[in-house]
Order: sequence, then structure tokens, then C-alpha cells
Amino acid sequence: MSTSPRNSDNLGFLTVIDHPQGLIGGYLVLNTAGRPLEFQCTTPLKPNRPQEILYGETLRPFLYGEQIGQTLLNRSKTETNFVLTDVEPVLAAQDFVEKPLIFVFEAKETTQNTEIPQTFQASQELNESLKAFGIDRPLQGNEADPLFQFENVPGLDLDRWKEIKIGKRTVAVPYRQPVDWDRFVEDVQQASRTIDIVEPFTRIRLAINEAHKAG
Repeated sequence: MSTSPRNSDNLGFLTVIDHPQGLIGGYLVLNTAGRPLEFQCTTPLKPNRPQEILYGETLRPFLYGEQIGQTLLNRSKTETNFVLTDVEPVLAAQDFVEKPLIFVFEAKETTQNTEIPQTFQASQELNESLKAFGIDRPLQGNEADPLFQFENVPGLDLDRWKEIKIGKRTVAVPYRQPVDWDRFVEDVQQASRTIDIVEPFTRIRLAINEAHKAG
């Protein structure tokens, strides 16, 4: 996936809900003031029994990412620099679209996300112990800057995302080259100053439920 220059300040939000009628994807594009510019959703999608058997654990990434996510992003006419999602398997669409996909972790009211990662904390304690013996051991990159990890999504290369705290939210930003990383982080930081980057996913779910209630 090549890097494209900034060409829009619009924000894309992509999610998938498990509706009684089937999986439904929704894509909402907002401007920096949080006003909607475009909204699209898919028709309900239900895997058949042969698909469930043949795809096994790879079914969710296939349906959420390749079938639903890719369809919505390719159909969109409104330009954005990146797309945020709160559903892990949607990240599988990254292999099929140019726009960077950024994962937003579920919002939690606890202070859990503000704590120092255990691996990093343990490494600091080890360093202090070694210093007592005159050994200065530098932190390893993967200890000080841990890579993104979440529940297993088969076939997805997690090394392509790095986790970072932005305001009260934790996000996983695509990591390829330092210049890309810095740009993406700066863009998300800028967006989070004007809107809550979690709230639009609630709008999408409510809009989908309302549309199918009316239908």
C-alpha cells in the first residue's frame, strides 16, 4: 500500500453490527465539525453453512473486511485521508483498499489504559536492578513501543499496526515508515481535538437499527 498525500480533512468511520437479519456494515463520513457528509450501509449478509465449515476461523475477517468493509470503502465518493473502525476483523480490508485503517479500542471508564504496560514496567525494573551491578541495559524497541495486539484474527499481520494513546482513547495506527506513522498520529490527534472519535460509531449503529426497524 503506497502512501498518498493529504487531500482531505474529512473523517471516515466504518463498523459492522451483528443484526438479527445478518451482518450489516455502515460507513459514515464526517467533516471536522462532526457533521455528516455521507452515509452508506450494506444489505444484511448471512454466511451459509458451507461457508462456515470451509472458512472456519477466517470467516469473520473475510465477511467483515473483504466482503463488507471493502465494498463500503470502494463505493464511497467522499475523500478521506484515513478510516477509523472499532471492529477488529474489519482491518482485514487493509489488503484491498488504499486508505489506512485505524483501529479504535472500545472506550472504557476505568484507568486501565493509562497504566504502564506490564512488559515495559518489568523491563524498567530489570534495568534498575542491572544498574546496581554497573550494567546499563538499553530498552529494546518492542519493550518501549509495543506492537498492537488483540484477539486472534486469522491471516492478519498485526505487525502492521502500532498502539498509541491519544487523549482518552487508545488507537492502533498503521506502521510502515516513520514519516507515515508521524503523519497518521498527527491526523488522529488533530481529529480528536474537535470530535470524540468513538461517538460516530454509535450514530452508525443507531442509524442502521432505525432503518431496519422502519423496513
